[in-house]
Amino acid sequence: MAEGRDRSSFKLIRFQRPMFHLSREALLHVRVLQLVPQADSLRLLLRFSSTSSKSRAFRVSYLINSCGLSRESALSASKLLKFENPSRPDAVVAVFKSRGFAPAQISQIIARLPTLLSANPDKILLPKFNFLRSRGISDPELANLVVAVPNVLSRSLVQHLVPTFDYISNLLQSDEKAIAAIKRAPRLLYDNPQGVLVPEITTLRNAGVPEPNIRHLVLYHGQMFGARSLQFEESMNRVKTMGFDPYKISFVMALRVLMGMSESVWRQKIGVYGKWGWSEEVVILAFRRYPLCMMSSESKITAIMDFFVNVVGLDPLVISECPLTITFSLKKRIVPRGSVFRVLLSKGLVKPRSLSTLLTVSEKKFVEKYVTNYLQEAPQLLALYNEKMGLAC
Repeated sequence: MAEGRDRSSFKLIRFQRPMFHLSREALLHVRVLQLVPQADSLRLLLRFSSTSSKSRAFRVSYLINSCGLSRESALSASKLLKFENPSRPDAVVAVFKSRGFAPAQISQIIARLPTLLSANPDKILLPKFNFLRSRGISDPELANLVVAVPNVLSRSLVQHLVPTFDYISNLLQSDEKAIAAIKRAPRLLYDNPQGVLVPEITTLRNAGVPEPNIRHLVLYHGQMFGARSLQFEESMNRVKTMGFDPYKISFVMALRVLMGMSESVWRQKIGVYGKWGWSEEVVILAFRRYPLCMMSSESKITAIMDFFVNVVGLDPLVISECPLTITFSLKKRIVPRGSVFRVLLSKGLVKPRSLSTLLTVSEKKFVEKYVTNYLQEAPQLLALYNEKMGLAC
């Protein structure tokens, strides 16, 4: 009979379990509960469930009220946390605040890495913050870095952060440049250099890319590193096929463009230029002259080509010989200077291919050479230029 009673109690527990939303802690006690009478086991289950619910409710409330999380984010984050009182999470939040982290930044960090609230701030956070400060990273820069990649705080100080920062600093030949590179591409400090930077830098060196050009890529375009090695090598081979010289800076510029653009987007850009009479061969030639012409949006390419062709009256192929023009601001440079250029062209005072110089010279030289220099032949130039510049403000 005792055996039958025990068996029936087991069945009852198994049957009623779905009726309770049990915590992981309660489920771990099932083996214990199976050793006690039915009534006592149910009371224990209810007690575990009640305690778990209160603990989680406390964590949710803390995440909302002290960390600024939304209820949905707080509910999700609470599943990863264990604290029963606010002492530890309060200490963590206090460290962030002491470093000048804004409430919104703290909220973003905790939402993405809630387990930080369970970390020992004296052993986990402060040593890392102090190290980065010692290398020249200011508190605002530190806050932006952690917001961008919260998991950087989960990295070991001794085994990862120190050697990774040192590697980047040695590569770029200064801590200041290392900080500048990390600010532009925060994952440089998170990723393992041996698995990301080193293989791809080795590939660049083997291709004959000079060290200054490699440093240029890491300093200004570090986000391109971290792709699969195969993709990196494929992009490099494609750049070579297009006729770029590895010894020139245009090689790494072209590599940067191709690494950041899918094949479908590349084809779309060719199609946009094609609407203005550029063949694919002409597009490649323009790309070789100035690779960043393929970085402009389709709408910007269309607007600039429309202005030069339909307003200024240039042959579309003239633009292909000066693809740098596609990267300038339409309102702040192209329209004001292009309007002056249009008047000068109509009077035969400049050649169509003067466009490159006209757009690239400094503001002072432009006014001197193309405005005041021709006021006798075209008195309206200064007023026209000032009008267009005023519209751009």
